[in-house]
Amino acid sequence: MYLTGGQYKGNKIEVPKSAKPTLSKVRESVFNILMPFYKIDSKFLDMFAGSAIMGLEALSRGYKVKEIEINPKSAELIKKNYAKIKQKPDLIITNALFYKTNEKFDVIYIDPPWNSDYEPILCKAAKLLNTKGIIIMEYDVSNQIDTYKIIARNNLMLKTFKIKKYGRVRLEMLTFVN
Repeated sequence: MYLTGGQYKGNKIEVPKSAKPTLSKVRESVFNILMPFYKIDSKFLDMFAGSAIMGLEALSRGYKVKEIEINPKSAELIKKNYAKIKQKPDLIITNALFYKTNEKFDVIYIDPPWNSDYEPILCKAAKLLNTKGIIIMEYDVSNQIDTYKIIARNNLMLKTFKIKKYGRVRLEMLTFVN
């Protein structure tokens, strides 16, 4: 796979055979949607980094990126992919649900294994989100995620502002209610 935009556009990124990396058309769409919200020093959190393709796309476009990945083999691949562009990742090797920080993020990208329970993940992301930030969830369209119920059950004060579909992939973008 290749980075689709920014200063590292065209660099090849290694992806494990077992992974389901975010397709290039989806990555381009995400960053086109995010463009009006970007400001200098915007912070991007990739909660389930995998190969770090989304984090690297964000870095390429000027975001300050933090990667969270639980799998040590994937973490090594992330380091290798960053080394290809002569960078070091801000990488936390842990379960994203147990990540503790006071830091807030402008964009949080959620793309866990598609059979995951998204409810605790969305709750965790809401705690890490800047008040004017955006959460982007990627999931398989066959996964019956009822975001409205998750929000209501957990008093998250979030709202969906955009849903996009690309084949099997659905992107849902959320922000805090004003």
